[in-house]
Amino acid sequence: MMIESMIEKIYTKTGIVSGNPFSSEKVLHIGCGGSKLAGAVGMDILSLPNVDVIHDANKVPWPFGDGSFDIIFAHSVVEHLDNIVDFVNEAYRVGKNGGRIIINVPYFRSVDSFGDPTHAHFFTSKSFEYFLDDHNKLANYKYTSVKLHKVGFWYGWPQVSPNPLVRILKKFIHRYMDFYDQFLSIIIPVKCLVWELEIKK
Repeated sequence: MMIESMIEKIYTKTGIVSGNPFSSEKVLHIGCGGSKLAGAVGMDILSLPNVDVIHDANKVPWPFGDGSFDIIFAHSVVEHLDNIVDFVNEAYRVGKNGGRIIINVPYFRSVDSFGDPTHAHFFTSKSFEYFLDDHNKLANYKYTSVKLHKVGFWYGWPQVSPNPLVRILKKFIHRYMDFYDQFLSIIIPVKCLVWELEIKK
């Protein structure tokens, strides 16, 4: 079972890592387009260079066996899907026990969130609380029997900024998440949200 966070292996200060960041883990990159994470199995609805499996992520089950992957990487794709619960269920199914689901979506107050007409969902810091194993009140809705453990959550790009003011702001908003989502984000919206979730079977 993996203990360390996978985020810093994928997200660098300047973008997504260009080389293969994993030595032995099997990675599924959902909605990879033409920019597949090196070393991953790329699945996309379009036939593009580097796409290994042409499949619409909205159509379940995905064409992989149970427990096939150590990491499911979903960067800028979940907001396009029809059903978030179906996505979580499938990522859980094809992931191994102790594996990770890494999700990057636009923040709901970001211009990027509303600028793309194919975006079907909008996200706050609580959007994946419904699937967690920490007994928070949103998980009581029981949209699915799947339970995930939150390894990490990040407002904005998940790297330490060289700007000290940004570091102070991020420390504040991670401490007062409700206040940020409801009020402060109107003035200072981050561009994206990132989760690293551990699969518990």
